[in-house]
Amino acid sequence: EGFLNWSYTDSSLFGLAQSICSTDDLIQLKDHHRSHADIINYSNKQFYGGYLRVATNYTKLKTLKNENVLRWIDVRGRVETPASGGSLNQIEAEAVITELKRLIAIGYEGTIGVVSPFRSQVEAISQLIKKDQVLDAQLKQHDFLVDTVHKFQGDERDIMIFSPVVSNGISQGSVSFLARTGNLFNVA
Repeated sequence: EGFLNWSYTDSSLFGLAQSICSTDDLIQLKDHHRSHADIINYSNKQFYGGYLRVATNYTKLKTLKNENVLRWIDVRGRVETPASGGSLNQIEAEAVITELKRLIAIGYEGTIGVVSPFRSQVEAISQLIKKDQVLDAQLKQHDFLVDTVHKFQGDERDIMIFSPVVSNGISQGSVSFLARTGNLFNVA
């Protein structure tokens, strides 16, 4: 019966499995090896109740020298609702391209990814990259991937750019989607 009521927007597969298992059979993994503490500490507090232990080997991280591991680039833009649905912030998509070009120009050598909760934003960023054949070729050398949070789950890159889209003009439907799927931020 639990499987019939499961929805990825309301719970995780772990939550579903937890609901059908005995407490004695549950093992929670506590060590986190994938992210710098400056990044995972927010999720640890907001989504994991602080029980994660950061066990990341920092010598394996390909960070940007002389830059913080976590940065916010304030891009306001305006949210549009394309005919295909979802939400799109074209100015933010262009800012993502600017940041990708900057990473290439400074000689960054690690892998790069872009993630967004909205398929329309992913498509806009993909189209901008395809229009720039030089950038497209350069990004292939960085195992580049741009996709939605759902498609990116379980994958990783050395540098992740998160394109949340949220700005002036966002529809109530998109706000509701984000509110119902708070774990998307954690996965991103």
